[in-house]
Amino acid sequence: MAVLYGALNAALDTTAGERERGSLEPLLMNPAPRAALVLGKWGAVASVGMLIAVLSSLSFLPAQWLLRSETLAAMFQYGMREALLFLALLLPLAAALSALLMAVAIRCKTFKEAQANSTVVILAVSLLPLTTLFNQEGEKPWHLWTPALAQITLMGRVLKGEAMGAADLLPPLLVAAAVTVLCVAFVARQLRRAAVR
Repeated sequence: MAVLYGALNAALDTTAGERERGSLEPLLMNPAPRAALVLGKWGAVASVGMLIAVLSSLSFLPAQWLLRSETLAAMFQYGMREALLFLALLLPLAAALSALLMAVAIRCKTFKEAQANSTVVILAVSLLPLTTLFNQEGEKPWHLWTPALAQITLMGRVLKGEAMGAADLLPPLLVAAAVTVLCVAFVARQLRRAAVR
């Protein structure tokens, strides 16, 4: 959720916010290719989301020093290995969510409209992990192919100390890459259309 909310305002501002302020049209008058503009915008938004992921993952390391109870300290084993595995899961998700939020917002005329439309993404990311609570049969193979749910599932495995191989990391990585490419291409197409008008 931190990654999602970290990227949210940046994604909405670089798309619908610029359209509302009237700064998108002068930007589109530049001779730069639309793909380069979109990649630059997406890179900035994704960097914010990724920075939040890094800060969130690494903040648990010094937080352990504050645990005074030996029982709690024994229950919560989180070291550099877990932090790096969390980052391997969260960084691709940050890139995908940034692109998805931009794709939702590029169709909107105002920042407020983009906020309203992005609630669908926020709701989906919030509710998908609840699938594991209501599923009494345990983990299913499709969990690893569902964004947000895959990350929660694998982060749970990391915290339990279970082994995780490349076969576990590959599905969420492929899905995140596909979502990123499709959404960035959609934003570029929308900007090309806006320039033609």
